[in-house]
Amino acid sequence: MAPTPVEDAGTSRPGRPTASRRTGPQTIFGKPAGPGLRAWLGHPEQVAGVELVEVADGDARGVRLVRLRSGEIEVDLAVDRALDVVRASVRGVPVGWLSPAGLRHPAFAEPAGWGPMRTFTGGLVQTCGLDHVHGPSSEPHRFGHPGITTTDHPMHGRVAALPARLTRLGREQVVDAQAPGGVREMLVVEGEVRQAAPFAEQLVLTRRVEVEVGGRTVRIVDRVRNDGFVPTPLAVLYHVNVGWPVLSPAARIRSTTGAPTATAGDVASKRRDAVGTPEPAGVEGVWELPAHPDGDGLAHAAVLTDDVGDGRAAGLLVSWDVTRMPWMIEWMMPAEGMYVVGLEPSTVGFGGVPAAEAAGTARLLRHGEEALLGVDLTLLHGADDVAAATTLFP
Repeated sequence: MAPTPVEDAGTSRPGRPTASRRTGPQTIFGKPAGPGLRAWLGHPEQVAGVELVEVADGDARGVRLVRLRSGEIEVDLAVDRALDVVRASVRGVPVGWLSPAGLRHPAFAEPAGWGPMRTFTGGLVQTCGLDHVHGPSSEPHRFGHPGITTTDHPMHGRVAALPARLTRLGREQVVDAQAPGGVREMLVVEGEVRQAAPFAEQLVLTRRVEVEVGGRTVRIVDRVRNDGFVPTPLAVLYHVNVGWPVLSPAARIRSTTGAPTATAGDVASKRRDAVGTPEPAGVEGVWELPAHPDGDGLAHAAVLTDDVGDGRAAGLLVSWDVTRMPWMIEWMMPAEGMYVVGLEPSTVGFGGVPAAEAAGTARLLRHGEEALLGVDLTLLHGADDVAAATTLFP
């Protein structure tokens, strides 16, 4: 594939994180990750590539997965679950958390009340929205049917149980004078998810996921468009979940956020910056936190550990644009069999769309209007990575 100028989504502002991308030339096993790497390979996908596969057994049978291998990280995207990130590892260290439900086909979804728990995958990222996040609720009907008075929203909305239509899958070369050979090679997946019904919202999520060959950052670039003709609320939360072995009693939880503005569950017995060992009958704690930007307008959150149990340091760094998502929800569930911390950038706080509308801060998308969102997920490996991430948190 000849080098072709491609828009680098990471350079467009506002809306895209940039600080979490590792600086300097990317390498794979000591070799520059540029065109010169090809001389060492029998096939371009020997150490890095993109594969579309399908689960063949169990209650995830039929779910399509896109597997991205950068030479540093491996990531599975669930095409049939909004292109969310199911599994992710860096040099063999798993970073995310898989819920007791695991990966299930969207045909098993229960899109009412708390029913989505039955298919809540967790994974490294589960997208919540597109017009509702947090617990189940009802609101006055907006879409003009005389027999419908209320719209019922299930827990965390509907989008995570909707399949994507793949529109792009492969590699791109981005011109960059500072990269080896003058180009950076990207593994790219793009797809479209449609959340729509008669007399209801008509929202379209266009998602691009990219990983640089030799890199450790998963970049998610989302565009949410109102394809209908009724102004429709925007509500999106990235449910980013970190589990063992990166999460442990030795792990440090950090974020560039202010003091909690609301809480839920058992927070009195918990610290936001650390978690203990798995607790029998543990109860979750949740904090609503205003996100504070750095000099580039980015907020950051991380789980960092100096030893995942075999002497290696590792972690996860989450970065996002505060102007797009001014809140972070921190979720801590330390129970046995549910050992997880969630770092969740969000467009709205606990009160969701109704509270944002009351405060005059709600985002309503009109016909054809589009909202740009996104998050960067940098999988950290080694003491240098962890030390560099630590400097983001004063």
